[in-house]
Amino acid sequence: MSFASVGVYVGAGSRQDTLQTTGASYLLNKLLTRGTPSRSKAEFAEEIENMGAHFDAESAREQTRFGLQVFKGDVSRAVSILGDAFTNASLDPAEIELTKQEVAAEHETSSTDYEKTTLENVHFNSYRDHMLGQPIKGEADQLNSIDADTLAGYRAANYFGDNIVIVGTGGVDHDSFVDQVNQAFGQISKTTVAQPVNTDKPFTTPSLMFIRDDEMINSNVGVFYDAPSIKDPDYYGFLLLKHMFGSYRIDQHAEHLNDVKKQYNSMHALLGELVDVTRADAHYFAYSDTGIFGNYFYGNEVFTRQMNYCGVCLPTIYSHYLNDVEVIRGRTHLFQSLQNTEHHNDINKEIGAQLLSLGRRLHRSELASRVSHMDNYHIKHLCNTWFYDAEPTFTNWGPVETTASVGSYKYFKVNTMSTVTNAHHSLFT
Repeated sequence: MSFASVGVYVGAGSRQDTLQTTGASYLLNKLLTRGTPSRSKAEFAEEIENMGAHFDAESAREQTRFGLQVFKGDVSRAVSILGDAFTNASLDPAEIELTKQEVAAEHETSSTDYEKTTLENVHFNSYRDHMLGQPIKGEADQLNSIDADTLAGYRAANYFGDNIVIVGTGGVDHDSFVDQVNQAFGQISKTTVAQPVNTDKPFTTPSLMFIRDDEMINSNVGVFYDAPSIKDPDYYGFLLLKHMFGSYRIDQHAEHLNDVKKQYNSMHALLGELVDVTRADAHYFAYSDTGIFGNYFYGNEVFTRQMNYCGVCLPTIYSHYLNDVEVIRGRTHLFQSLQNTEHHNDINKEIGAQLLSLGRRLHRSELASRVSHMDNYHIKHLCNTWFYDAEPTFTNWGPVETTASVGSYKYFKVNTMSTVTNAHHSLFT
């Protein structure tokens, strides 16, 4: 292979922030290439450009990542650059202020990404008593309180050897790569004396959140349940369940001659009856000790109630009725997604996240074998355990008067139970 990816992964994210320093992890990740004693910010950018490389950084709730995609002959230089940035970032106060302005601008425009913003609100609604529910980019009001000392303290508490994974994929020679990493990152302390924060297990808080904005044209709805962590045995079943629900786009699934009811996806069949619900996505966020699973919906305000109903209808019905056609279709989609993960950078991200979360590589062959035996009986039992008569969170944003005016969790809760009275259809009518 002519190309390679080098990624540095840190078990640090917004979960390690505090209420006074929300956004410190995100800000620090953006500052790592803004200058060191041996390279200025301009020199970083110029060196990466001259290599024909691509730099990217990502911040999440439990992990952060930054890395380089390079030609295979430049792996050594890539490791050197990343090592310098990681160990020697100067955290210049002037550069911190510039970066804070960039983040502030991101805050101003973040609401234009409806799904991403809704999912941030879903996390707060689900984990409002824990830092895991705080936004990844932090609170705009807290941004100005973060200074160089704050960032230095965060780095000292989280950026140490036992909390770091460095991954090379593509055209990489293993022995040479190990030597290069030892040379570039060898001065990092193995452990830290700082006490870890937010180690208590987050618990989901069943609740309603209505963010009403009648100026918006469409409603955003998120219905999410408590779900297994990445270390739970049910993790693999939930991955399969995510692919069973899949993603819905009205132009792909409901505007052609092949009726949605003949496409063997119950969620799509349900959404196909709602002529102005234009998209839906299943999401599974599995963290080290907790998780949430649910669906995001986007559509005309007329169908706000029905979108909430769709979020609880199928998970509940699957707990007592499900045929193997749905399971086999979802399993096939999962297998295809595993086979399509071929780019060296995607594999790099997959390995880094798994090593931090699980402490080992979860090969796609193992994942496929773990779900290959799952049939409708297995998934029904899974749904009965996690969804039936459960306590989901409902997050609605936009022109949501039809749901915000109800205001009773009990009214929404009854829809998670299939009963002889059919009372669980109240949101759909």
